Amino acid sequence: MTTNTAIVYRVRESHVAWRAAGDEAVLLDVRRSVYFALDRSAALLWPRLVAGATAAELTALLTERTPVDADRAGADVQAFLAELESAGLVDRH
Repeated sequence: MTTNTAIVYRVRESHVAWRAAGDEAVLLDVRRSVYFALDRSAALLWPRLVAGATAAELTALLTERTPVDADRAGADVQAFLAELESAGLVDRH
């Protein structure tokens, strides 16, 4: 799968409210009143998505801060971004 490393993903702040809860985070899609629970790894990435980040930046952060190799981290980041996009919680810039 080819990815464009120049794409910046950013949270649609008008669509989501969130709170950190220890090593995890809870998101609320305010349009549909749907909650999402982020595990430790996803919660680590979330603040970067609020500021805006590329998939490569998120993958690097995950490999630096967790015991996961780059290939697995890249696949996990892509899956996370795809889920957030399908829920309408992030934009591409």
